[in-house]
Amino acid sequence: MIKKKKTIALLLAGAMLASAALAGCGDSGNASRENSQGNQEGQGGQEGRPEDGSGQEGQPDGSGQAGGEGGTVTMWMHNGPAFVDATKALAERFQEETGISVDIQIFPYDVMSQKMQAAYSAGNEPDIIQAFGSWLPPYVNQGMLAAVPDDFAAAFDTDFFEGATEGLKKDGRYYGVPMELQCEYGLFYVPEKVKEAGIEDGKPDNFEEVVQVGRNAARFNGNVLEYGGLEFDNGDNVAQLFLSWILQYGGEFWDESGVHMKLTTEEGQKAWQRLVDLVAVDRVTDLKHVTPELGTDMFFFNQKAAQLVKGSWASAYEEQFDFHDWEYCFFPAVEGDIPTFVVETGWTYVVSENSASKDNAFKFVEFCLRPENAMEFNMATITIPALKAVAEDPAFTDAKENVRFKDQYQYLKYSRNVGPVQDMDFVKKLVQDTLRGQVDGSYTTESALEYMETEINKHIDTLLSQAG
Repeated sequence: MIKKKKTIALLLAGAMLASAALAGCGDSGNASRENSQGNQEGQGGQEGRPEDGSGQEGQPDGSGQAGGEGGTVTMWMHNGPAFVDATKALAERFQEETGISVDIQIFPYDVMSQKMQAAYSAGNEPDIIQAFGSWLPPYVNQGMLAAVPDDFAAAFDTDFFEGATEGLKKDGRYYGVPMELQCEYGLFYVPEKVKEAGIEDGKPDNFEEVVQVGRNAARFNGNVLEYGGLEFDNGDNVAQLFLSWILQYGGEFWDESGVHMKLTTEEGQKAWQRLVDLVAVDRVTDLKHVTPELGTDMFFFNQKAAQLVKGSWASAYEEQFDFHDWEYCFFPAVEGDIPTFVVETGWTYVVSENSASKDNAFKFVEFCLRPENAMEFNMATITIPALKAVAEDPAFTDAKENVRFKDQYQYLKYSRNVGPVQDMDFVKKLVQDTLRGQVDGSYTTESALEYMETEINKHIDTLLSQAG
């Protein structure tokens, strides 16, 4: 047991180094999402201390202990206010229905992955964690997460979008239950800027029009960007655009083994060159103005850009910056009529394999994923439903909170999970850094693809060898 804990500690520490590096390189995607809600509603708590629940400061309770007639399960989550409020409401109703209480312990988002790593390494993890998908492969590979019970998982293939669940599957079993579909393939745009580019209806309907608007709107003072035409330089979108465009050009980015990535293909070259050309040829933006304090989403809502590639959750910045003259659509395909797009595994409920309260833990998770409860959560948190029944329900799509985003829901069926990349944070940082390197003249398209393919596959092999 001591050897196993040491192994998982080393493995998880390596994975977290990549995550920490990503967090320091500008708009880090997922962290930006939680900050958008925090800035709007106020963040609470101190680093490393639960804001709620019965655990001692900085000392989690670990797996739930029996308490009360129905027992207690312990759950950790980040402190995004909308997530907290929605989850607490579900936990209260769950206790009313079952008698089982949920001890919710809340931590700042920035320390959640490290807290999870430390707890699993020490063997005192809680029963349930709301975890982000990119954190999970090491835990799955080490057998640290409980498989979803067969009777619960039986309908996953039909009830959930494949993009939401595929990354949670190993050897035919699922090791988590998705709370959302982590869709970043949307386009915020300013209708007036679209019209200024000669598009009379004020909406870009295809990729060429997106570029047309970007080129027309972007303003530079020498080499300094003053107003962006198309903002996409952030942790999530650079990698997801690249991989999505490989699919849209008719290619694949996994080799025949399904273990290693294959980027040095004709389709890979076309996708990567198109991404480079947005900056180097079309000059719709640059790769210098984004900072940890001002990401692409905040740049757009601060009225500094005409278009933004981002998930609909970024609309939480609307009130903060008091900017309302925008619209939203699904990002058009770079080529073809089928806009297949890549998603990561998003926020997910996972249950510890070592939990003494697995049955009650999965009862709570299943309760949260009842369509009516999942809809309530997705609406409150501005997240995309993982459940098809919710995404296709007019009560959700036509709700005033979602009507601006209705265009995207018809395309969710084209989502495809990025696959067994093992550490998506590493991939996102590598792709973003390599794009910057090529724009600065350090790579050609061929050398950039060779470098990324080699480094990603080396990292995959390292993580898999540690898991074995």
